[in-house]
Amino acid sequence: MDDKDKKIIGHLMDNGRVKLAFISKKVGLPITTVHNRLKRLVSQGIIAIRAEPDRKKLGYGLESYVLVNIDSSSKNIDQTKTAEKIAKIKGVIDVVIVTGSKDMILRISSKDIADLKETVLKHLRDIEGVASTETLVVLDEMHGDKKKLL
Repeated sequence: MDDKDKKIIGHLMDNGRVKLAFISKKVGLPITTVHNRLKRLVSQGIIAIRAEPDRKKLGYGLESYVLVNIDSSSKNIDQTKTAEKIAKIKGVIDVVIVTGSKDMILRISSKDIADLKETVLKHLRDIEGVASTETLVVLDEMHGDKKKLL
């Protein structure tokens, strides 16, 4: 990946629907070259093109993180399989297995506090192997500059 690829990715991060002609002009490459580079970046898995819905506009205005501990006393509990089960719960956006005092961190989008309560108490805690949970409700959110990765 060279500087031209990074510039192409940067323009797509600003606006995923930006026209190739615009990127071509900004990067100083022919449209065909931009198209081929973009196709290569996708095929190599460096970037993914997808729609990201605005969950708040879809009625899921409550965002939370749930810290999960897995019952490690049972040899029958497979943490990865448990994470896969958790990922299927409605509203669970991300499941990450982590090191430290917690085993997993979940990002959950809920309609409201009652919806979150149902997700945690009736769905999450019913999964075999989930020993405990701690729920953190998001009050506000700031996003870092993802372009710094380029």
